[in-house]
Amino acid sequence: MPNLMLTNYCNYHCPYCFGMDMMAPKKERALMSRETFTGIIDWLERKPYDRVIHLMGGEPTLHPDIEWMTDYLLEHDLHITIFSNMATKQAAALAEKLSALPISWVANVNNPAKWNKAQRENIERGLQAAGPKASLTFNIIPEEPDELWALHLIRQFNLARNIKVGFVLPTLTSSNMALTDNEYGIVARRVVDLLKAGEPLGVTIDYECGVPYCAFSDEQLGFLWRHNSEVRSGCSSRLDITPLGEVIYCLPLATAGLRHYTTFDSYPECREWFERRFLPYRMLGNNIMCAECALNNPLKCNGACLARNMIGAHNVQIAGKAQ
Repeated sequence: MPNLMLTNYCNYHCPYCFGMDMMAPKKERALMSRETFTGIIDWLERKPYDRVIHLMGGEPTLHPDIEWMTDYLLEHDLHITIFSNMATKQAAALAEKLSALPISWVANVNNPAKWNKAQRENIERGLQAAGPKASLTFNIIPEEPDELWALHLIRQFNLARNIKVGFVLPTLTSSNMALTDNEYGIVARRVVDLLKAGEPLGVTIDYECGVPYCAFSDEQLGFLWRHNSEVRSGCSSRLDITPLGEVIYCLPLATAGLRHYTTFDSYPECREWFERRFLPYRMLGNNIMCAECALNNPLKCNGACLARNMIGAHNVQIAGKAQ
């Protein structure tokens, strides 16, 4: 099932945000209406792909109807995960209201050193309410010293012992701050250091899309594998549906094609259309060495985020603009 973007705006303005091309202020502010929301759920039920719905944004807790939406999804026996930065008053209040319900949270947090007083109050209140139903996710920023603060939050609020890390993906329009070539190895080392420090807590690590195997040494890959944190580098995104009902493959590739969900009979048909659209670019890789790599295939490794590879392939005609 897809990611439903309930809003296209956020209380943060992170320079690395790979959703910039679909968010305010580039786009006019929008909220998903109840009509669009229920229409999407009816459409998804035609041919169920799985029973998991991700609610995201922007910042989904800024949507005034989010509690109604979670009730609606539970009535339809769908499993809910809310992706939130937890820094809004609404997020803290919602986490408390939903604490007894089978709803998971993915807390997309920044280094606590960057939190202001109000953000700290909201985040800590929300994490306290969510507890083990919440897991952390964040982008590793090379210029920051480490990510040991994440382990402190896990201990303090008894959060899930799994962390999802991102390698600061680019947008296809290069509108955000993203990793440079020489920063991939720095981030890979920091991933390993975080896992080593988290061993006493039983922490494991998962990965956002766009993490190339070659960022890690063979020794690092082996360590991650032995500690149930094997690198998975494929690009196979859940589709995103915007507040207006437009489907995109993922936020970094948002400008490379979109279709309203009603264009397709079902979600599987929609996924197939997007997979065909991007298949010609799957083997591009990120540099000349990718062509000789045994892992270079769409099911294992694209060399980096597909948007990043397409940015670098100046002689490739991207298959149409967003429609």
